[in-house]
Amino acid sequence: MLVRLFSVNFRLMSLVFGLLMFSGCEPDETREYWGNLYFAAGSYLGQLDLRDGSVSVLANVGDAYIREIDAFGEDQLLLTVFGPVNRKDTFRLMQFKLDTYGLVTLLNGRHGRYLPVPEALIFDDGAHLRVRVYGDGPMEELTIIRHRYGSRVHVMQISETKFLYSVDPDGAIHSFDVDTRESRALPGLSKECQLDGALWIDVRDALLCKREDESPSYSLVGLDGSARGSLAIPDAGPYRAMAYLADQDALVLTEAWNTVVSDSVRYAIWIYDLGSDRMMRLVEDQYLGPSVVYRSH
Repeated sequence: MLVRLFSVNFRLMSLVFGLLMFSGCEPDETREYWGNLYFAAGSYLGQLDLRDGSVSVLANVGDAYIREIDAFGEDQLLLTVFGPVNRKDTFRLMQFKLDTYGLVTLLNGRHGRYLPVPEALIFDDGAHLRVRVYGDGPMEELTIIRHRYGSRVHVMQISETKFLYSVDPDGAIHSFDVDTRESRALPGLSKECQLDGALWIDVRDALLCKREDESPSYSLVGLDGSARGSLAIPDAGPYRAMAYLADQDALVLTEAWNTVVSDSVRYAIWIYDLGSDRMMRLVEDQYLGPSVVYRSH
């Protein structure tokens, strides 16, 4: 029996345990996928197997909540956790080791991202977006932008040394290169996209973002704002892009849907093949949280 963990009922804000259901396209249209997705729901860190949709629990951070997760090298995860520290709710970044399941607090902050070259840690302290550059010499801390306290900040890695960022409510997208220390406004991209819910597709050198028009759609947009294609989803409204599987040229998306009996929100997981523009539903009811990390093994 497949076990479903972490399905979240937003009205109760609690974890519900039940059965996982697996379904997809017709057999002649089905493609096999591999790898794992690491995700969070409440205080739990989980792993979803893309071969069959099965889920397992890796860790529990106690009375705190995992708000975001990101890659931290090949065998670690970077968690943004919110919860009590000395009786005060605080955002902090935690390092999780996949081989030993070890969990270590790094610093106070949120929106943690890691760049492998020249080994830099991006984070927001609530009023500033900062980067700590380690490299081979003494640690150097850079302030990228100062913003109104508590503003929503979005950060997305697009190369080993470069990332995109935006701050609400303006939402204008900028790029920053840790190697050259260059910050650049991207007005063309800002006109077409928002970073919230977007994914960087490296092989196409484009950002996949949702356009919230009368008929919502997903488009691929270059850093200069140029069109690079779109997804063949007639109505992308209920969908949210979660991960790009670079070695499989496929996307993982979640679809929000309402149950008939309780009228609560549930989430199905789909995989979209960029080569064939075909979709298959992997799991009928599974919450993945706001961010995931993909690993091919």
